[in-house]
Amino acid sequence: MTGKNETAPTDDRIRLGLLAASPMYYQAPLYRLLAAEPSLDFTAIFASNGGLRRHDAGYGQPVVWDVDLLTGYRSEFLDRADQNPIQGGFFSLRDPDVVSRVFRARYDVLWIHGYNFLSWQLAAATQLSRRRPLLVREEQTLLHSRSAWRTAVKSVWLRALFGKAFGLYIGSQNARWFRRWGMPRSRMFFVPYCVDNEKLRAEASELRRQKQDLQRSFGIKPGSGPVFLMVGRLIPKKNPLGLVEAFARLRKDLECNLLLVGSGELESAVNNAVRERQIPDVHLAGFINQSQIARAYAAADIFVLASIEHETWGVVVNEAMNFDLPILASRMVGCAEDLVVDGKNGFVFEPNSVDELSFRMRQFVESATLRQTFGAQSGAMIQAWNYEAAAKGVLGATAAAVGDKRWQEATSATGDVTGSG
Repeated sequence: MTGKNETAPTDDRIRLGLLAASPMYYQAPLYRLLAAEPSLDFTAIFASNGGLRRHDAGYGQPVVWDVDLLTGYRSEFLDRADQNPIQGGFFSLRDPDVVSRVFRARYDVLWIHGYNFLSWQLAAATQLSRRRPLLVREEQTLLHSRSAWRTAVKSVWLRALFGKAFGLYIGSQNARWFRRWGMPRSRMFFVPYCVDNEKLRAEASELRRQKQDLQRSFGIKPGSGPVFLMVGRLIPKKNPLGLVEAFARLRKDLECNLLLVGSGELESAVNNAVRERQIPDVHLAGFINQSQIARAYAAADIFVLASIEHETWGVVVNEAMNFDLPILASRMVGCAEDLVVDGKNGFVFEPNSVDELSFRMRQFVESATLRQTFGAQSGAMIQAWNYEAAAKGVLGATAAAVGDKRWQEATSATGDVTGSG
């Protein structure tokens, strides 16, 4: 199974290989941009085709992404892709064929997305044994504690790896993680997590006039107060029960709605809590796929991500900001430091603090002006978090990895100077 690379490779192009777990809807546009770069011969290698076939991954039901994940760039799959999961422990991805693939492809630069799988370590060892550079993009943060033995292992393992690699960090919290494990600042490049802003802004504009109809489609009565939205798996980490409790306290004396989009192991518990406590105006929409998710954002007034365990990033926040929604995010959300400016486009609250969450929700219900001004700031801020910025970071890291002479060979042959600074 392959995707199409629109540009034929040339001898002078830099061969950049990517190893990732599976195709993902919010990564594919970046791969397309890189494939279009004249100076690169880009190939994505996936260990699993889980993004293309039905998989659970915590949704409580099999799902398959309903958007195009492969066209516009060259891709290939490891031999066990049909069986491999898209997440799991160190040995969940153990693919010996990755060694021969890296050797045969003779990549000038290998980029691994993540590190904590056996296949990733085999690929990294193979590339480094060839004395060729390695890029590492990872989304981990220091927001949660690790056991002493894990910390000891990482201190040796990651410092050894990062001493020979270049780091691609997605945001401020992730940058601290890289530095904690020995990645020199001089070898770190900003490759932000982003979504298709242009597409989402167009959908937001088109759906804005349909807001009341969209609310009715979710069972929300127009004019019944502001709509809080959560999009994500209904699992303990995401804290949907805490959000329901905060909403219940607020709903006792103010009109508002809570729209929960997602499925997972806590779906029954949420339904039971709403029914047994007779909490009005809570609407469970279930899982909504990517081709239709804009309808939920367009129906909402405020977005909430109340995670109580570390959320390495949270691309749903990027998505919500494109719909000019103010943001409520817990301190455990990795993107909160970068995308939520407290008192400007939203508020960051302490995890497990139902009182603080309910208070912040109350502020938005009581002030339409606050909702509008914060929402406008969200829309303005998110535009800088785009695939062009991410591609620039990858190109900058690639240029640094191959050195000035090799980079000049690639760019002078094609007339491309992108990422040379």
